[in-house]
Amino acid sequence: MSLPAKPVEKAAKEVAAGDPRAAARAWLWPLVVAVTIAFALDTYLVATRPLLPFDVPVAGFIQSFPWGPVAYVFDAINLTAGYVQVAVGAVVIVVMFVVERRAGWLMLIGSISSLLDNWIKLLMARQRPAADLVHIVTPAPGYSYPSGHAVFFTWLSFMLAFSLAPHVRPPRRWMLWTGAALLIVLACCARVWAGAHWPSDVAGGFLLGLGWSAFVVWLPERWLPNPSLRWFRLART
Repeated sequence: MSLPAKPVEKAAKEVAAGDPRAAARAWLWPLVVAVTIAFALDTYLVATRPLLPFDVPVAGFIQSFPWGPVAYVFDAINLTAGYVQVAVGAVVIVVMFVVERRAGWLMLIGSISSLLDNWIKLLMARQRPAADLVHIVTPAPGYSYPSGHAVFFTWLSFMLAFSLAPHVRPPRRWMLWTGAALLIVLACCARVWAGAHWPSDVAGGFLLGLGWSAFVVWLPERWLPNPSLRWFRLART
């Protein structure tokens, strides 16, 4: 006789399976609140002082670390800016709509976090890192907080993993989520490595993308088009 799974463990399994139920939603809402508070705190600190204590030390460490071939990945990530991100996001959303209607809606709602990012950028108007403090590898226009790349890659990776999870056999889902987490970490590091953002910028972008994604996952299923029940049955087999 198997023992019942702990509430947190059960909630994590439901999210990892792309099928959130009562256990997952019981924990997702507190997660959304906690991440929102952390984002609000980061935003307040950025708005009230030029730099946070960890900005220069962390940026110096990331820029001086011998990344080797990973630097090419950083270059590729940094190329996806502005209209390129819009195009990539639009293509992914359309493809997911074709694959499965529910997945398309999840991706579309998740993309709203990038719109929030642009609005907050204009409101904060934080200048990008100066060349006398960090090495500018890839000059970037516009304002700095929060990092649009961090927001974009966080919601895109999270929502893709969540939407595709029902298609993946349970023993292999860890690879899907590990890949998503790795892409988010690389995107955040790439922006600091390029001298385009302070660590507090990418922290804010990550929190914004994560909080919004958790909110989208928390949404009751009745607010979304009906998922493919056949896929869910296969995922649970």
